[in-house]
Amino acid sequence: MEAIRHEGIFKSAHEAIVFACNYTSQQYAMSPMAKLLQRGAHGSGRGLIGLDGAAQSGMVFAELDGLDYLQMLILVARNSPRKERCECTHSCCSGWKPNPIYRDAVSQLTELVMPVLGSAFSFRRHRYAVVDKYFGEKHDIKAIAEDLGLPPRTADRHASAIRKFLKDAEKDAWTKWYERLDAAGMLLQTA
Repeated sequence: MEAIRHEGIFKSAHEAIVFACNYTSQQYAMSPMAKLLQRGAHGSGRGLIGLDGAAQSGMVFAELDGLDYLQMLILVARNSPRKERCECTHSCCSGWKPNPIYRDAVSQLTELVMPVLGSAFSFRRHRYAVVDKYFGEKHDIKAIAEDLGLPPRTADRHASAIRKFLKDAEKDAWTKWYERLDAAGMLLQTA
C-alpha cells in the first residue's frame, strides 16, 4: 500500500523554520471589533494561527530535531530572532533582551567550533563573538582579541577558520533541511 502524501503548507523550508522560530504561544484570538478594524488585512489562508499554528510549529521543530545537532543549531541561530521584547519597565532597560533560544544556539556552536582550530589555544569570548557576528550581531572582533591579548594574526586566522566552517556547515544544513521537509510533505508542491 502506498503512503498518502498530503499537500504541504509552507512555500519553502526557509519559510517553515522562520515561522516556527518566530511563533509565540502568546497569540490570542482577535475580538470581533479587532477583526473589523483590521479591514482587508487577511492572513495567508493556510490556518497558521491559534492552536493550528502551535501544532504546525511543533511539527516543524520535530522535523528539525531529526537533523544533525550541528545543523539544527545553525538553522536555529540563523532564523531565531536575536532579541525579544522586555516588559520589565526598569529605568535601565532598553526594552529588549537577548532571545534565550538564539543565545543558547550560539553558545553551543561556540563549543562545537573548537575542533576547527586544531590544538591551538583559543578564548571562548573570541569564539563566541566570531560565531555571534556570523549570524548578524555587531562585534568588534579586533578589539575583543586585543582586550584578550590575542595576537592579531592569530585572531584573524581563528576567525577565518570559524567563519569558513560555519559557512560550509550552514550550506549542508539547508540542503538537508529542504530534503527533510520535502520528504515529510510539509512543502507546497509547485507545478
